[in-house]
Amino acid sequence: MSTETVREYIVNQIAPRLPTDWKVEPGIPTLGTLSKPVLWVEYTAFEPFAEAPLSKIKASADLCIATNKTDVRKGEDEADESVAELYEAVIVSNTFYSITARKAVFNDAYVGWRMSIEVITTNPAASPAPATEE
Repeated sequence: MSTETVREYIVNQIAPRLPTDWKVEPGIPTLGTLSKPVLWVEYTAFEPFAEAPLSKIKASADLCIATNKTDVRKGEDEADESVAELYEAVIVSNTFYSITARKAVFNDAYVGWRMSIEVITTNPAASPAPATEE
């Protein structure tokens, strides 16, 4: 079994496909003054995966991207571009399911997006097993 957590697994799947100027956090950061966009993973829930054997669990997480702009108009424009880049990285990874996104404001200052994803695992604390071809 891998020693990666679910959050670390998610970051490792998408980080290589993200812009290099983003700060990427495997967990919830303390947002102070941002000097660049930041992406973090919030592991939000897990439940049995009804469509699979009893050993499978559906883990849910939110990928949160916040811009470093405090001007709402500029921040919103940058956030919209950022979520498109994040969506592409998630889709290309071919690992996640049930992808939805909604706009958010973080720390009452930074415009961004919260993208909800699901991944299948066998243990709520450990990383998912690699996908298998059927």
